[in-house]
Amino acid sequence: MKRVLLGLGLAAAVAALLVAAGCASLATPEIPGSGSPAPSGGGGTVKASQQVKDGAQLYVSLACIRCHAPDGVGGIPNQLNVGGDSTIPPLNNTYRAKDEQFANPQQITQVLDEGGIVSKKPGIINMPSWKGVINSAQADALAAYILAGFPHVGVTYDPDPAKAPEIYEAYACIECHGQVGLNATPPPAPNPKTADKEVPGLRNPDDNVPPSELRSVLMEGSIPDPGTKGVIFMPAWGQILSVDQMNAILPYIADGKAATKLPPPAATPLPLAGGSSATGGASPSPSGSP
Repeated sequence: MKRVLLGLGLAAAVAALLVAAGCASLATPEIPGSGSPAPSGGGGTVKASQQVKDGAQLYVSLACIRCHAPDGVGGIPNQLNVGGDSTIPPLNNTYRAKDEQFANPQQITQVLDEGGIVSKKPGIINMPSWKGVINSAQADALAAYILAGFPHVGVTYDPDPAKAPEIYEAYACIECHGQVGLNATPPPAPNPKTADKEVPGLRNPDDNVPPSELRSVLMEGSIPDPGTKGVIFMPAWGQILSVDQMNAILPYIADGKAATKLPPPAATPLPLAGGSSATGGASPSPSGSP
C-alpha cells in the first residue's frame, strides 16, 4: 500500500506500542494507513524545483520519514528517552517553536553531517550522521525540501513494508550497510572516525553473530567509540519497526552461507538535484547483487 507524501497536513504518524518477543525494548510499528492520504483536488501535486523534488525522494529513501513522520510533523515515540524529549522532534517549521525554526539550509546540512546523540542509553533513538553516506548535493536537496515546507510533489512511500528486502531498503539499511552479500556493490559506507573505518557489512559467511545479538543491536542501536560528531552509528529501531518487521529482517541480515541465497534488496540510486542519480556513499546500485 502506497501513499502520496504530503506537505503541510496535520496527520502525524500514530503507532501502538508492542513488546517485542524475547526482548525488553519496545517496538512501535507504523500502522498501515497511518501515512498521509493522497491530497484531494486534481493531481494532488504542486510545482517545485528539481532540487526540492529530489529532497522529497531523499526524505523517503533515507528513512527520514520513518522517524520524523510524513510532512515532517514529528511525534514518533522516543519513550525510552527518560528526562528528554519523549517524541522525535518535527522538521517542519510549522510545528517547531519560533526560536527553533530553521532559518537557512546550513542549519539542516550541519545536523545531517554531524548527527546528534541525545543519550547513549540502549534503545533511545538518536540522530545518526549521514557524513559519507550522502554527498553535499543530496544534503542541500533535503534542506531545500524541508525549508520549502514539505510540498506535495508526488513522492510515494509504503508505510508498512512487510518483506525483508523491501524493509532493508525502506529503512535505509542499504544506505549504510550497502548491498547484501560478500563483495557486493556498493560496499558499506566509510566511517573513518571508527576503528573499522567503515560501517559493518551484513551476511558475512565467515562470521557467526548469534541472532539474539543481532536483535539486540537492531532494537537498541549501537554507538561506536568515540561516539563523536560525524560518526555513523546504528540507530535504535526498536520503537520504529513493528514486531513482524523485526522478525522478517533478522533472518535476512544474519551471517552464514545460507543468507546469500536470499534475494537482494531493491537497488535504486539516490537522486541528485537536476534529475540525475549518483551515489553518496553506500547508495544502492543495481549491480553486484548476491
